[in-house]
Amino acid sequence: MLHEGLDRLSAPVDEESPPDLGALLMLVHNVQQAQRQELLRDLMRFLAVAALILSGGLWAMLQFPLYYLVTQGVLAVGLTIGAAVWQTEGRWISRE
Repeated sequence: MLHEGLDRLSAPVDEESPPDLGALLMLVHNVQQAQRQELLRDLMRFLAVAALILSGGLWAMLQFPLYYLVTQGVLAVGLTIGAAVWQTEGRWISRE
């Protein structure tokens, strides 16, 4: 009786056919094509934003050179201080 029950459970598995290799290859191709399109779209967005930022910086440099240089100096000092704080984070010695 146990043997018959196991045969009934394994019967549907034996009747299943393996997946079609052509369909799997088509699925992989479609997924790769969709990923390429998403990558291209993200690249175009990145380039558009980069061009906008660069053109804004160039315009500011040409229109207001003194303010631009001061802003660049402040950013450089701020980033240097931020990097130093980030590197020493967690290394503070408490005085008790």
